[in-house]
Amino acid sequence: MKNSYICNCSKPNFKNNYSYWEDRSSTSDEKEIIHHLKKNINLENKKILHVGIGNSYFAQVILNKNIVFGISVSSHEIFKANNLNLDNYKVYLCDKFSTNFYDLFHNQKFDIIVDNNIKSYSCCKMSYYYFIDNLFKMLNDNGILITSRKGMNWYKNIVPKLSFNFKKLFHYKLKEISGNSENIMSLEEAKFISDKYSLNLNFNEKICLFEK
Repeated sequence: MKNSYICNCSKPNFKNNYSYWEDRSSTSDEKEIIHHLKKNINLENKKILHVGIGNSYFAQVILNKNIVFGISVSSHEIFKANNLNLDNYKVYLCDKFSTNFYDLFHNQKFDIIVDNNIKSYSCCKMSYYYFIDNLFKMLNDNGILITSRKGMNWYKNIVPKLSFNFKKLFHYKLKEISGNSENIMSLEEAKFISDKYSLNLNFNEKICLFEK
């Protein structure tokens, strides 16, 4: 099913066969989030949503006695995730800013939601606030949403690019290009969001955490 949106912004057709982060190293952002979770959260019997699965390192480290759901706009990331054959790891090809994201998860409640870059790739304010509204509805009581402080300052767009290497030959990959600086998520905005959705906000120099 093709991704649908509430806005009319131009977007790639993410149903196409795109490569992205499946063979790249995990970012420091993700590792800092993992470190915080393992140090501060009881990670047993949790239902977790990972927005942007990348190379699936997060699931391999965190899964254990938890259930992890993940989404990605890259079919290559989805293919790699499925080939790991991890129990209780379910992944979907989906753009978080689409109405498909709501369709997939509006009946689900999560104990932990992880998104390294909550606002970074949004096409417009309409889609961003639609996503945020859906996201916090999916949190269980006492659930948390965690993001990266580095990711809050990140603003990029992703576009398809025809590329070549000897392993994959000619193939399409998703390339990051300069985005809209309005997609920087300030602490003031984080505080506004926490107030709007009656959440507790905690942060340090590496992570930002919203608690329901």
